[in-house]
Amino acid sequence: MGYGDWIFLGVLLVMALLGVIVGFGKGLSFFAGKVTRVIVAVILCYFFGGVILKIPFVSTMLEELASKWAHIGFLAKIHLELIIYYIVLALIFMLLLFLTVKLIDRITDSDVPVINVVNRIGGALLFVAAAFVIILLVFQIIMWVGGNTAESFYNSLAANANCIVRPIYEHNPASGIVNFVKDLMSH
Repeated sequence: MGYGDWIFLGVLLVMALLGVIVGFGKGLSFFAGKVTRVIVAVILCYFFGGVILKIPFVSTMLEELASKWAHIGFLAKIHLELIIYYIVLALIFMLLLFLTVKLIDRITDSDVPVINVVNRIGGALLFVAAAFVIILLVFQIIMWVGGNTAESFYNSLAANANCIVRPIYEHNPASGIVNFVKDLMSH
């Protein structure tokens, strides 16, 4: 394991410990707070929007929607159907986050020892997941920057044959969504 692996594991460990201390209920309230809820919804749209877009029902619906204004050049060119899709998806994610946070907040306020243990374990998992998503976004930004920055970063990962971070960098799910949207725009 190289330095990148140790940093990656260290960040995940620190976030897990922070999650144990804070707990799932308070952690979720933080991550799904008013302004943060919008940011989390946008991130969820970024990560899951492309996957949901491939569901036949959704893609058919968007194609039908796009055909409504195909004769209007500007609306067809900006892919208004995708803009509407992501706005609706973000609103759905925000509503789901709000309802989930309210429900979990009430459940985790309990003094029952089992619920407290589940709350701490859930907090650790939540904070590790948040750290992982942030790491994926950092990797995507490094890919976007490109040039010497991306090349030297990749070379530092490739220098170690047992690197656990390199496959995550190479197969970043964030890249798939970006490529999917680029493909849509090229048609």
